[in-house]
Amino acid sequence: MSHYVIKGHDYEAFRDTQDELESLHVDNEDVSAICDDKPHPLHDCLTNHVVHLMKSELMVLLTIITAAYCAVAWVLVPTTAAIIGTVILGMFSLWVSGMIGTDLIRYYMMCKDLTRGEHHPLVLHVEIDDSQQEALNKVMQNHPQMNLQKLL
Repeated sequence: MSHYVIKGHDYEAFRDTQDELESLHVDNEDVSAICDDKPHPLHDCLTNHVVHLMKSELMVLLTIITAAYCAVAWVLVPTTAAIIGTVILGMFSLWVSGMIGTDLIRYYMMCKDLTRGEHHPLVLHVEIDDSQQEALNKVMQNHPQMNLQKLL
């Protein structure tokens, strides 16, 4: 897997590039909101990847809570086990929150290194399999106003 950043200032070309990558089933993430020249990205912290992580966490939490309630209500599990389950649930939530935080820090640091304080850059993070490299090059040839940079 290779990671790239596509950036530019032409909104139409940016959207066309993103749409073409999505039609090729290339994993991409619009991180423009956290790549601005503002000092802190706390106002726009929800990227698509973060939203998917949060949805997964909520589904697992609801499943565990429902299962624990049913087990205690039907006297299949003692209350102590429900408390232990709650502790495990809390540890799981901390783990997912850590994943979300590291993801945001990674995007934020990547943006600061590549945009160097540009005002309102349009930035697209692309994760691509090496076999799809030619498809990415074709998309970039269609949009010469967009810049492609490989991440190390």
